[in-house]
Amino acid sequence: MTKPLKKIYLPFIAFLLSGLLNLTGANSNHNICYASAASSKILLDYTHETITKNYEDIMSEHEIIKIINKKGIKKYSSLTFPFSKKNQKLKVYFIKIIQPNGNIIHIAPNLLKTVTAPFNPAAPIFSNQLLRTMQLPGLIKGSIIDYKYRTTVIKPYMKNNFFTEDYFGGLSPLKKSVYKLTIPNGLYYRYAEYGLKEKPEIIKNSLNTTLVWSIWNRKKITPEQMGPGESFIVPHVMISSVKSWNRVASWYAHLTKDRIKPDAELNNYIKRLVYSKKTKLEKIKKIYNFTAKKIRYVGYEFGIDGYKPSNVNSIFKNRLGDCKDHATLFSSMLKQVGVNAYPVLIPTTEIPDMNPNIPTPFVFDHEITAIKLIKSGKFMFADTTSNVTTFGDLPPMDQGRNVLILVNGKGITAKTPIFPPAKNSISIKEYASVSSGGILNVKSSLIYSGAYDMYKRYLYSSTSKRKKKNGILKDVMSIAPNARLTGYSFKNGNSLTKPYIENFSFAAKNYSGKNGSIVMIRFPLRARTELTKITAMDKRKYSLKFGYNFSEKTNVYLDFPKNYKIVFIPKIVNIRNDAGSFVTSYSVKNNTVIFRSYFSVNGYKIKSGDYAAAKKLFNGAIKTLSNQVAIFHE
Repeated sequence: MTKPLKKIYLPFIAFLLSGLLNLTGANSNHNICYASAASSKILLDYTHETITKNYEDIMSEHEIIKIINKKGIKKYSSLTFPFSKKNQKLKVYFIKIIQPNGNIIHIAPNLLKTVTAPFNPAAPIFSNQLLRTMQLPGLIKGSIIDYKYRTTVIKPYMKNNFFTEDYFGGLSPLKKSVYKLTIPNGLYYRYAEYGLKEKPEIIKNSLNTTLVWSIWNRKKITPEQMGPGESFIVPHVMISSVKSWNRVASWYAHLTKDRIKPDAELNNYIKRLVYSKKTKLEKIKKIYNFTAKKIRYVGYEFGIDGYKPSNVNSIFKNRLGDCKDHATLFSSMLKQVGVNAYPVLIPTTEIPDMNPNIPTPFVFDHEITAIKLIKSGKFMFADTTSNVTTFGDLPPMDQGRNVLILVNGKGITAKTPIFPPAKNSISIKEYASVSSGGILNVKSSLIYSGAYDMYKRYLYSSTSKRKKKNGILKDVMSIAPNARLTGYSFKNGNSLTKPYIENFSFAAKNYSGKNGSIVMIRFPLRARTELTKITAMDKRKYSLKFGYNFSEKTNVYLDFPKNYKIVFIPKIVNIRNDAGSFVTSYSVKNNTVIFRSYFSVNGYKIKSGDYAAAKKLFNGAIKTLSNQVAIFHE
């Protein structure tokens, strides 16, 4: 299917699993670089969407797809049509497969099976979305799939308004893609285009206005490693009849008006919860920690309930809810202790950002909370759906996003902060010694903050003791492949107030190399193979996106035997550019070499024009971390 489904928020846990880059050794699952040939070609992607006077939304789609290779056969081995049982009708007109020899396989629409949408354990969301689906027979290389269907949204979620979007053909090469939108004359609308070169053709008659966008003969769109996802790079258009963000805010306020008042039981609990807390900040943190830790994430997305939160008293009683339930309960509890807090509609970084000029609730897939600061009058943001995020911090997926703050039925557009590299950091301190026999002994302590702290807390709470140990061992073996782990411990794994700390020690035989009386020793620093992979491309078309800024501070104290002296230490490095900085220093005190480094990356988004600077920064760090110290036996 070339059209995206209704966006469903994945909780922060799912975001962590989807690819938080951890430079201490965790794997990254960001978008890979698709260098292979196309597996299929879109011959026709034709959509005609009609908005009636009663605001019914009727969408007819005709797709013709040619299978090129085995990957294409696998990709289109089944056909699925999603629809909402409560608010949407689906009609499949025909499905046929045209084989290369001209043989046509007709598939009767009544052979499609109706099933519920699959459950995602990483994002426990229950909905009334159904799928009409079946396996496609007779697919071989060169086959053509031809099908047409129609969906009808009977009643809009937002009365007397429509909002829609269309993506043109996905990533596959494309012969022809057409999107037509027909609306009654006189109906207000506004649209925004992304990646489209031409304005729409506008056709009018006595009753309706039709806007037509067309794309012809487009090549395959290839994502890049650590680059923007499909929804960012595929050309698309968004249209809305909503005149202002205040109307969105008023609509949402109407949905929540009977659901935000605490009853006596919840009020009494709030009083007991903050009884010993003297300041408002202490009370806010206490309520935040309760909501983040004690309200389990579970979503019930049935029709309008995909937008409407549950009653705060039932959320509290059942101890569960989705993002909008979390935000509603948190802001409601805060108001009971005299803190002005408001719900915030936000698009996470997995989808294109909200366009402030196109008011619509459709662009949001998440909800968080804004707290108005008394002294400055500004807002700070909090996301209680992340039970591993300290108050005052934000998950990376919430940072740098255009948002709508809902204040007493009014809508205020704002932007969430992007935290500096120092906020997402690893502070490493290591004490190491090398014996005359070449045996290395190391004691390490790592303190995590920000995104790293969140990631480590999640691993701590979700993995077994054995897997924790194996993770440490993998990290150690990147320093010395024959290393033996001699001890490890973790601190503050369940805390939301103290930083996560990791301690471990290890030993490795034959660590140093010897050439006569000269011994070569490399500082016991982690290999940065991830950086090598990231800078493998000569140039980039799209920006490089880690999704957050980050830094790493290292202090290593390396002791060597008293009967040796230093004859060589590497030169200091000082790289500073638009991508970040990498600075090192070396010093010698008695029989100890002290290495210090600070690695800082402006990784939220590195523009393609700054990719050369990123390559220089990362390659400089990789080269430096391979440097050795030479000592001489006297």
